[in-house]
Amino acid sequence: MPPTKVLFLSLWYPNAENPVSGTFVFEQAEALRALGVEVRVMQPLPKTPFPIRYLKPSYRALAAVPEEDVHAGHPVYHPRYLTLPAHKLFEHVGDWMFRAIRARLLALRREWRFDVIHAHATYPCGHAANRCRDELFPDVKVVHTIHRTCIIDAPRYNQACFERVRASLDGADFNIFVSSEGHGLGLEYTQGRIAERSRYISNGVNPARFTLKPEDLGRVAALKQRHPDTWNLVFVAYLKEVKGVKELLEAVRNLVRQGRKQLRLFLVGDNQLGSYVADYLAEHRLQDHVVLVGAVAHDQVKVWMRFADAFILPSHSEGTPTVLFESLFVGAPSIFTRVGGVGDVVSDGETALVIPPRSVPEIELAISRLMDDPALCRRLSEAGHALIRDRFTWALNAEAVAALYREQLANGETRSQETEAA
Repeated sequence: MPPTKVLFLSLWYPNAENPVSGTFVFEQAEALRALGVEVRVMQPLPKTPFPIRYLKPSYRALAAVPEEDVHAGHPVYHPRYLTLPAHKLFEHVGDWMFRAIRARLLALRREWRFDVIHAHATYPCGHAANRCRDELFPDVKVVHTIHRTCIIDAPRYNQACFERVRASLDGADFNIFVSSEGHGLGLEYTQGRIAERSRYISNGVNPARFTLKPEDLGRVAALKQRHPDTWNLVFVAYLKEVKGVKELLEAVRNLVRQGRKQLRLFLVGDNQLGSYVADYLAEHRLQDHVVLVGAVAHDQVKVWMRFADAFILPSHSEGTPTVLFESLFVGAPSIFTRVGGVGDVVSDGETALVIPPRSVPEIELAISRLMDDPALCRRLSEAGHALIRDRFTWALNAEAVAALYREQLANGETRSQETEAA
């Protein structure tokens, strides 16, 4: 039987402009390839017309990404589509994306006859994929993976966007949700119509990539030598308000004022808050207690997590964050907020500390518990690692997704045979 051929259509994937974008999509693609599934990736990128590309370095870098690239030995296609700042006219972006990718998809299928389009985000990618099947490739199956941004954020932009999301969910052959919260919203939006065509399949971690090698342990030791007398709390994510950065800074400020001078917070990730963090540190004299590390390569995230006495992600909203699986697998005692799929994975006090979102006092209390109780830290470290190792890996995710592809393709063959017989 020939291998299943799957085209990922995703806004998120590592590229030259942003090498840490969409590592979760990349990891899933690699795990599927390990099972014999052929995967290629189409990552549409925003248009950067003259003179916009000369106004900002990131736009110049984006414009320099080639139309076709190779990542980890596999082709990645980058057609350009129209999108506007601040989600203006976002209800039209799915159609703009379809028009942008149409010709490239037709050419690609002549040389590589893909069986499935797997869209990461039901809107706009899933909408564009649905149109591709309906207007170009009626024999292709369309699978959506629904992340937080397309089930929580996009429907709230305006009523037209909500309708686009609902129609996209309805139009998919199958919907994969990365959290039970998202699954519940999808069922609510569609009034249960997708119940038989949807499933919760969790993300995971790549154990080989997050097992520390001797050189990684050397980097951990070097960090510990540079910070020998502090209790080190590590945050890994984009620095933006929805990740709870402002509440976290306030909690650290309060704890330091209460006498916990050994506390030091390391903010690892691309800063999207402008001068806010630096200004806050200067105003409250926290420069000795908060370190702006900046973005790091994905293969260095595990080093920071192993260095940490504890890890924290106090998000206001999430799907199921990849760093949850990564920090637990590495063995960092971790604090998360009870949002998205966090509760699907961890139990409070057993595998992590789970607190309400947007609560500075709860952040303070959780940090204090870990600082004061090394035995609790050890228990969380051991239990968290075992949980992820045994139940939440990309290999397990890929097995479930590959089985779903086979089901969908078999259903298509059955319906085709029934039609011919009739």
